[in-house]
Amino acid sequence: MIAFDVLEDVEMNRKMLKMLLGKEGVASEMAENGQIALDMVLSDVDKYSILLMDNHMPVMNGVEASKRLRIGGYKNLIVGVTGNVLEDDVSEFLAAGADLVMFKPLKMAQLSTLLTFMDENGSTSMWPFKVLKQVSNTLEWVDENSDDLEWR
Repeated sequence: MIAFDVLEDVEMNRKMLKMLLGKEGVASEMAENGQIALDMVLSDVDKYSILLMDNHMPVMNGVEASKRLRIGGYKNLIVGVTGNVLEDDVSEFLAAGADLVMFKPLKMAQLSTLLTFMDENGSTSMWPFKVLKQVSNTLEWVDENSDDLEWR
């Protein structure tokens, strides 16, 4: 079973994501800041198939939480979620441990693509060796240092 942990500080966004994931039959738990998320995930690193990690959260941001989760042994997918489309912001998230960065507002099509990828490939991360890149309506692993990465 796919289990999401949604890390988002805005309550309305958490509710919307829980509803969208629920429509797809996906179990999800919510955390409103990076420290709560870190504590939830590290208490059982195998519980969550994937983390949707907002970048700008109180107490601990998504980049720092991603770093600490990787150090703590979390080996499944981390998807950074941000409203920032600057290459430096995306690169920072990927360097911290994210496998993919998606831009807000998240749409059902993005989540469906992610769920399809996980259904076909599982949820084990290939970070730090490869990151995910969206190609048309699919995701594929590419070398992290690839010149073929596009952020927009």
